[in-house]
Amino acid sequence: MKLTKRQAKAVNHALTHWESEGMIQADQASELRQSYEVVGFDWKLLAVYSFWIAITCFIISIAVLLADDYLMELLAKIIDTPASVLAVISAILAALAFRLGFQRRQRFPDKAISNEAIYFFGVLLSAVSVGFLRETSLLESLHIVWFLLILTVLYAALALRLSSMLIWMFALLGFAAWGLELISLLAEPGGYFLGLNLPCWMIVIALIVLGGSKWLGRLSQYVTLYEPTRFVGLLYLLSALWLVSIFGNYENAAEWSQVSQLRMLPWAFLSGVVCVTLLVFGIRQEDKLARGFGITFLLINLYTRYFEYFWDAMHKTLFFAILALSFWVIGSQAENLWQLSRRGENRSAD
Repeated sequence: MKLTKRQAKAVNHALTHWESEGMIQADQASELRQSYEVVGFDWKLLAVYSFWIAITCFIISIAVLLADDYLMELLAKIIDTPASVLAVISAILAALAFRLGFQRRQRFPDKAISNEAIYFFGVLLSAVSVGFLRETSLLESLHIVWFLLILTVLYAALALRLSSMLIWMFALLGFAAWGLELISLLAEPGGYFLGLNLPCWMIVIALIVLGGSKWLGRLSQYVTLYEPTRFVGLLYLLSALWLVSIFGNYENAAEWSQVSQLRMLPWAFLSGVVCVTLLVFGIRQEDKLARGFGITFLLINLYTRYFEYFWDAMHKTLFFAILALSFWVIGSQAENLWQLSRRGENRSAD
């Protein structure tokens, strides 16, 4: 069994205590100490971080590819193959990647990171296939919103069928992109749809995603998708509220620039209330996700208000001195809380 240094220290402390109390014999304690191995470096964490950095880079490349008609046409010319044929070839390769990932997961279920990485190639090739499909003469007149809908439905169906967290995350990203693109298509010339701008509609999309997480949590076969869906929903919601607290419900930058930031106070108050509510809920229910989102976005909102209201009104020396002092206080309190948590761990180990 592999343990981190902190875990190994706690286990060794417990074994020493039991041995001194006569609860276990010396040979038993020695045997138990030899049953685990101290991991000097968290390679799993490195693998996860590397994996997500790679995914982020691929997302950017896909977005650029799908959005750039010239690049798609240039790629088609270089390959010298009709877009329809390239779409079919990409779809076949995507299907093979999904099949390979599924078979590999059946054979090596413990290699979750690399298995999901293979699924990602299927996700990438599916997006490329839809991108080529958009360039065919039959479908080139269709709006991009339809192709985003195809990708979203495809990813959602595959994620539910394969129980893949990675594919489901892309389905949620596709859903948000499709929703915002659809709102842009239906919006009035001024940028509103049903009286709301895009950041406000992002709040609606976030609430839909959070509602979907509740539904998934009640289905035993999809319960593994509950936490990722809730994570994305909270990220959408708090990010959208933060944007609305800055830009309000105005149609364009020209109109927004003529308005005092004091007019945004109701939105800022709403965003702060949601953050505090999440923080309190997370503390009371021991919900790390809600607590983490609550404290993170509460700090983001507070510092955003600080920059909005005091950047022009305060001398920069005083501005940054207060900023430094606030971070010093936060760091000190965080250190105190960390020490308290460590003492609690040591007491529980005793």
